Amino acid sequence: MRRIKLIKISILALIVILISFNNVYAHSVELDPKSLISFPYIAYNGEGTITISSLETGYNLYWQAIEISDNAYTQIQTIREDGQAELDDMNEELDAINNECDNLEEIYNEAHKAWEDAGDEQKQTAKEASDAAYKNWQDKVKEYNDKVTVYNAKVTEINTNINDLIPVYVEENWVETLDGKFKVDLTRFSGDKAYVMWAKLITSSGETYYDEAIYTFSGSKVDNVEVTSITLDKSEITIKKGSSYTLTATITPNNATNKLVEWTSSNNNVATVSNGKVTAISEGTTTITATTADGNHTATCKVTVTGANSTNKDIDNTTSSKGLPNTGTIAYISIGAIFIIGVVGIIMYKKYRHLNFK
Repeated sequence: MRRIKLIKISILALIVILISFNNVYAHSVELDPKSLISFPYIAYNGEGTITISSLETGYNLYWQAIEISDNAYTQIQTIREDGQAELDDMNEELDAINNECDNLEEIYNEAHKAWEDAGDEQKQTAKEASDAAYKNWQDKVKEYNDKVTVYNAKVTEINTNINDLIPVYVEENWVETLDGKFKVDLTRFSGDKAYVMWAKLITSSGETYYDEAIYTFSGSKVDNVEVTSITLDKSEITIKKGSSYTLTATITPNNATNKLVEWTSSNNNVATVSNGKVTAISEGTTTITATTADGNHTATCKVTVTGANSTNKDIDNTTSSKGLPNTGTIAYISIGAIFIIGVVGIIMYKKYRHLNFK
């Protein structure tokens, strides 16, 4: 029975080893063997707090975040998922073997008791049955232990493969934290990025421990939308000297990050341009060019400047004061003239009526 207890203890120890391997990621750096360092389950908005065991006081704590490349993170995820699927299958097999071990142990216990209780004539037969039951049980226990060994080897393989993809800390880049808080600058990138968060603990007795955890953060940097083209509302215009016209530039796409436009004139003596406003200076031609801020796209407009129209006077809608009088004035003059002629006629008649012109 003592041997049975030793076997049970051995199985229990293997189970404990199995569980511990399932929760620890292997690394070339030994990770916190005393489990003094704890990372938060979630690092919200790039921030989190590392906690240290209450048994430790007077320590110094440091952290640093290292970006994991998209390719490496994808491989890590694949290794984890595929490896976990294999481990799950092995766990089912281990559960089944463990149940068989329990059944065979009961059979052996019954056979052993039967041997102990058997009389002299049945003693040998009962002993043979007990020995056979014991062997069956031990064979199954060995099968279980072998399967645990395979399981642990698979865990080590998975963790080693993951470790090869996780970037290691840089000794000169540690940042000390007095309250355990860490913060990743999310404004430096856009989209989701994976980071390995390293912690370095130096105890009051001078011992150094390391630990790491992987997080995925969402960056807040605005994606840069490149300009694809620029167009002007006019490709050719004609304006008079001294006048102006404002060109309108259209950037594509409409949500381009930088929609600034630089304006230039090929001949500032003919016409200048500022923010799209073209001002005619003298007769001639020039080309106005609109260039995007990145310098990759341009649009042009040919400008022709003509002389000011100084020979033809503009027609005024009002009548000049030196023109003909209006209708009312003519009527007054005519009436006055008739009145004067009539008065003169009467005077002449009275004065010369005695004369005989016959």
